Amino acid sequence: MQKTCKNPWCQQSFEITQDDLEFYEKVSPVFNGKKELISPPTLCPDCRQQRRLAWRNERNLYSRDCDLCKKHMISVYPASAPFPVYCIQCWWSDRWKPESFGISYDPKKPFLEQWAQLHRVVPKIAIQNDNGIESENSEYSYDISRCKNCYRLVGSWYDQDCHYSLNVNQSKNVVDCNTVSVRSELVYESLDSQHLYHCAYLQNCENCFDCLFGFDLKGCSDCFACFGLRQKRFCIFNEQRTEESYRAKMQEFRSDSHSAVQQMRRTFDEWILRFPRLFANLQNCEDCEGNNLFNCKGVLGYSVFGSEYSKYIDRSDRPLYCYDIINTGGAQWSCDCVTPDDSYMTHFSIWCWKSKNILLSDNCHSSEYLLGCVSMHRNRYCILNKPYTKEEYEVIVPTIIEALRREEAWGELLPIRLSPFAYNESAAFEYYPLAREEVKKREWHWSDALPYTTGKETMMWERIADAITDVPDSIVSEVLACQTCAKNYKITPQELTFYRQMPCPLPRQCPNCRHLARFKRKTPTRLWSRTCDQCDKEIRTTYNPARPEKIYCRECYLKEVY
Repeated sequence: MQKTCKNPWCQQSFEITQDDLEFYEKVSPVFNGKKELISPPTLCPDCRQQRRLAWRNERNLYSRDCDLCKKHMISVYPASAPFPVYCIQCWWSDRWKPESFGISYDPKKPFLEQWAQLHRVVPKIAIQNDNGIESENSEYSYDISRCKNCYRLVGSWYDQDCHYSLNVNQSKNVVDCNTVSVRSELVYESLDSQHLYHCAYLQNCENCFDCLFGFDLKGCSDCFACFGLRQKRFCIFNEQRTEESYRAKMQEFRSDSHSAVQQMRRTFDEWILRFPRLFANLQNCEDCEGNNLFNCKGVLGYSVFGSEYSKYIDRSDRPLYCYDIINTGGAQWSCDCVTPDDSYMTHFSIWCWKSKNILLSDNCHSSEYLLGCVSMHRNRYCILNKPYTKEEYEVIVPTIIEALRREEAWGELLPIRLSPFAYNESAAFEYYPLAREEVKKREWHWSDALPYTTGKETMMWERIADAITDVPDSIVSEVLACQTCAKNYKITPQELTFYRQMPCPLPRQCPNCRHLARFKRKTPTRLWSRTCDQCDKEIRTTYNPARPEKIYCRECYLKEVY
């Protein structure tokens, strides 16, 4: 079935397969013995992903007070937010009751209008993490769980001493990375890799240690500026060296020097263009499409670990039988959600953790059988935060679903216009950047008050040593200016310790610019049909045909590297 995206600014054609229809039928909720079929998507995969990302403010943190206990806190919502915001401890406490905000469903009004009315008054949790509960000393991290001593970490769990990274799991001392996971330690500025130790500037690598500047290395150690090697040691630009020769050459390279690292980055990026690249980074995968998939089966997705039979998923760990989800762990049989961690049959919802049978809800935890609820925890059989008996719930919900069908809103996540975040404040702005005028034209929110400063720097870069070994401890007291966007930032004591330990130079870009630079090194979260540049076999890849790299199918690529 071919469909056209209903967004007037898109109109992209996309396919709904028979497998898709069967999935929607299987996850459709049942009330009083009748299945309420989920309608197929009306938006293309890109627009669906954009909508999900618009509900995540991953990188803008505000200093404000809790509206309940009045203590200072860090929040993803500014003090000017129109709804109450509670610190993590107050939000989870018994000092308030989410059901006290409940409203009765009015069949004469559109359901989404009633949901928006509720959303404007119910207290929100300051930031999505479990700091002080299952995480420790990680209050500045977003969407993290079971972490310790982490700072500005996003979408990650089971980590320790990790900073400024995204989608990092089960790792220690990982800094400025994207999708580096599974028992990785002491890793800097790397992408889409696992099982690394003491490595920096790697991409698409696995089971490596003591490597610098590498792409698609497997089982390598002590390799420098190499591409496509397997089980190698003591190589420089793919040339085999003796251990003595390798050590001597590496003594000449100043990994602690900013100028040396930047020059090598340019040299390496240009050098690897001579090599063909594999159409997709799929490690231990079966029947999968996408990129950067690890230990997956029957998956179409990007940057995913341990998933099975899931489609249109991104930045996730172990989702099973899920469609259209982002940044989640352990979700099962869920559809079109933002971060439904450890949840089952949860659809069209945001931040609903450890829950079952949730529909069109936001931040509802350890609950089941909710429709259109906000900030509920440990509740069941509620509609718009109002409790009902099981029998009442089973009768009312089908009438609401029928109204949503008439409003063409059933079977979809809540629209971007209802997000509490401005578009340029959300993760959607990174994947799908838009000008202010275009955002306003679509009737989405825009913020002119994002949390940053400029012109407050206390030390210019001309006065800062090129090598980390020459940087004094006092640098942590200075305010720096990003050499790309001029926004101010600081170096934390934990960062400085890590940079000296690696060693690697002080970053001269702010955390956001470093994140965006890494993001641009990844391929997009979409597929193109093209042919292998060696044998002309048809392939589906995240490499746009207009890019300069040569792209090979698996068979041709393996002949090159083995």
